[in-house]
Amino acid sequence: MTDFRTRKYYIALFLLFAMFLPAPAKALDPYEFQIYGYATQWKGGFNPQLLNSFVPYGRKEGEGGTSSTFASQGMIRTAIELEYGLTNKIEVASYLNFARPAGENFQFAGVKARMRGRFAEAGVLPVDLGWKVEIKQWQRSINDDTLQLEFTPILQKDFGRISIIANFAFEKILRGESSREQLFEVGYLTEISYQKNSRLRFGILFMGGPGGVKNMDPLREQQHYVMPVVHFIAPGEVRSSVGIGFGQTNGSDHILLKANFGFGGRRGLIWD
Repeated sequence: MTDFRTRKYYIALFLLFAMFLPAPAKALDPYEFQIYGYATQWKGGFNPQLLNSFVPYGRKEGEGGTSSTFASQGMIRTAIELEYGLTNKIEVASYLNFARPAGENFQFAGVKARMRGRFAEAGVLPVDLGWKVEIKQWQRSINDDTLQLEFTPILQKDFGRISIIANFAFEKILRGESSREQLFEVGYLTEISYQKNSRLRFGILFMGGPGGVKNMDPLREQQHYVMPVVHFIAPGEVRSSVGIGFGQTNGSDHILLKANFGFGGRRGLIWD
């Protein structure tokens, strides 16, 4: 009885944390609309990925929605990710980011490096815990904040075929216009999903953020999205994830699309 009550306590605490802490943000990365689960690459595992997004209905002027410079409407973004397992619990990745604003040519947007790990084996803790650290460098034409450091706790709880995952990003601007304005900015991605079978998973992704912890943006200027997603393994064992996101505030883009593809490696689940 004690174990059951303890488990209910941790589940309730996790759900409360996952659903209500995210008043989180500008820490939203439009080049990577993907949530990170608890599982990591195995040692030596190599996983090239292609991450894509498109904004069919966004902002017709700069400094709005998911773009801080160009108009977001019509924006196409592509990231090439190379992921490698250092150990069974730690992986590293590098990214090349590209963007094509409406009416423009594709251009180099910046680079990113990431390290991600987990604290224990699945099920050892009441909630499976992981972590992620990223450093991002952007072209000034794409983002006025050209150097950013981000730390993200990762939480996951599985209930049979249902999984709840929460990523909470804490981002520090190291170089750029916002570097002196904020201690850090906060953002979130939370997904509730159902595993239909070993090759198909359905989910709903909640993502966004309120801005900085010192000067939180007014609600109408914050970005918050709801995105139904489908994770599946396509022919050729390509791990795929597609979704359509709907902005929930005036500060958000109205509609955005994502399509991510992984060509190797494994994580034990159909994520990305």
